[in-house]
Amino acid sequence: MHCGGFNLPPVNLPNVITIIRLFLVPVFVYFAFKGTDTGRLIALVTFVVASLSDIVDGYIARKRGLVTRLGEFLDPLADKILVLAALVFLIENRTFPVIVALVIFFREIAVQILRNRIVARGGTLPASPAGKIKTVVQIVMVSWWLAFTPVGVGHWVLLAGALAATLWSGAEYFLRFNRLQEVS
Repeated sequence: MHCGGFNLPPVNLPNVITIIRLFLVPVFVYFAFKGTDTGRLIALVTFVVASLSDIVDGYIARKRGLVTRLGEFLDPLADKILVLAALVFLIENRTFPVIVALVIFFREIAVQILRNRIVARGGTLPASPAGKIKTVVQIVMVSWWLAFTPVGVGHWVLLAGALAATLWSGAEYFLRFNRLQEVS
């Protein structure tokens, strides 16, 4: 689309769903920090709905051939922002270990930097199977931490799984990036 000298990226249903997911992040944050049981329930539902929208937009994009560079950039970014916003709340309110949140945060930043470097050169770095597994495990873990108090064994088991998936997928992205570097 061309508008007043600017080429606007394609707007399609999957991209709109991703943008809505981004707009749900402040809604989640508002209700999570509201400090009431109702607010936390609304935050949990918002988090789950936003997380499920990731499945929906990806399915529609692939099924209808609507995959765009904008979507490839925004979709993982929206996931990262949503999970990181939830981690901030969990650190503050659920004794979530800061060190684990930092590992997740730095992995997400590092992979986003890799993705940006590749996209700047005209390439792509789509989500890998390990990256998709990482996202699902993180979302399940965060949902569990949001839903259940006090913190118990299930919290720590899911946290360990999310940490392992985070490190595994991060290593995989760096290996893929190195292979791409060797080819070019």
